[in-house]
Amino acid sequence: MNSKNEKLNTKKVVILVIILIAIVIGVICINTFGKVKENKNQKYTSTEEMQEKAPLIDMDNTENAKIERGEKINSSQKMQEEKEVSGLKITNITLHTEKGISYFNATVENTTQESFERKVIKLKFKRGDGSIFKTVEAVLPEIKAGGVAKINASTTQDIVNASDVEIEFMP
Repeated sequence: MNSKNEKLNTKKVVILVIILIAIVIGVICINTFGKVKENKNQKYTSTEEMQEKAPLIDMDNTENAKIERGEKINSSQKMQEEKEVSGLKITNITLHTEKGISYFNATVENTTQESFERKVIKLKFKRGDGSIFKTVEAVLPEIKAGGVAKINASTTQDIVNASDVEIEFMP
């Protein structure tokens, strides 16, 4: 009889352990899938909030800019002038908008005899009086001695009316 009771108790314990494992797995699955749904909703909300808070490009402000085919294009002569920073020659500067985003593009030539390491830079956009009104960070890629690279930066900020740009290396 003891043996029968022991077998019955063992079966009960095994069944209880299986039920507990199933409950734990169920709770873990519910929490995991519940968080994924929450995160998807949060991601959507964040994107929606960003779009609502993002500054719009002022197409009516044409100081240092012109409008062509629905794009705002910087027309400042000072912006387009060649710039020299730490042995780097910066040319072909363009500043324009497309679908609510401002784009800064430039060609960079390393005129030194040494390779230039990849660096984060600050693009400081200036008004006609020289005051800085917006700053955008960008990455300047590694450039070998005598080599050429591109700076490509974009922002939702309206920077196209800038008169000039100052480039500063971050530490």
